[in-house]
Amino acid sequence: MTSERDRRARAATTLIFFLTGFVYAAWATRIPAIKADLGLSDGALGLAILGLEAGSIAGLPAGGALAARAGSRVALRLGYVAYPAALLGVALAPSLPALAVALAAMAAASSVVDVAMNVQGIELERRYRRPLLSGLHAGHPFGLVAGGLLGSAAAAGGVSVTAHLGAVAVAGLAAGLGATFWLVRDRDRSGAAGTFARPGGPLLGLGLIAFCAFLLDGAAYNWSAVHLSSEHGAGAGLAAAAFTLFSLTLAVGRLFGDRLVERLGRVRVVRGCGAVAAAGSLLAIAAPGAGGSLAGWALFGLGLAALAPTVLGAAPAAGRGSPAAAIAAVTTVGYLGS
Repeated sequence: MTSERDRRARAATTLIFFLTGFVYAAWATRIPAIKADLGLSDGALGLAILGLEAGSIAGLPAGGALAARAGSRVALRLGYVAYPAALLGVALAPSLPALAVALAAMAAASSVVDVAMNVQGIELERRYRRPLLSGLHAGHPFGLVAGGLLGSAAAAGGVSVTAHLGAVAVAGLAAGLGATFWLVRDRDRSGAAGTFARPGGPLLGLGLIAFCAFLLDGAAYNWSAVHLSSEHGAGAGLAAAAFTLFSLTLAVGRLFGDRLVERLGRVRVVRGCGAVAAAGSLLAIAAPGAGGSLAGWALFGLGLAALAPTVLGAAPAAGRGSPAAAIAAVTTVGYLGS
């Protein structure tokens, strides 16, 4: 029988996944306004985003070490002190260097949260004795959609970047820290000896699959709306629907991913996800009209839905160190794809 504490921890972990997407969407939706406020060129904005990517990579091994030493609950508390606070730093950045530093700090803290919430998910899978990660991961795209809608409304209503990102930072800080009090302690802690896992052997294989999954995710997030606009002449609203549909099918598909893993096994689920994603991409590219292309992007999201959670769920068994170190190793390789 699953305890009430375990059920609360599952709900809290789902909320944390949701908040990671919700907080990130605040930045993503206000990029044009931040770019205009600071007078940045496209190239300068690209340099700032390099800070985001560098912080993401640097934060993963740090998150693995912290979660292995102190546990996922402590790592998440520390991560949720820094992650929303750095978002406010992004809003207040007066120059390109300050923006790059704030983005790097936000991304590094997000990576600590990323590793720790997956470690908490692995612990919950042990307690429930069945796959749960895909359902937990569904919270992230739902958070992206909710944060995206709020950001769009804030931009349309003329709300300043500082007010919008400040409100999201406060809400993220309060909700994230509050959720950590419901989490459970990790039973498998390898201490300092297991804080880093070299991504070799089976872990490297899982990392390469994660690389492909994150690469495809990034393609959809960054190019789906552009594709509808450039190839089919879609207006801004219809073009944005490609991203929204992708996010929604990604979220809905993850709600059923755990059942598929339980019935079919991880290998078959990964192969099936790849086949569905390939079919979706072909439809999106080859469709003669915007409607068919939208259907393709939706199918693409459905195919990718369970891919990353299934791979990350296999990481602890493939590594020799702690679950945190194994997840950090696989995620680091995966983030290079993003």
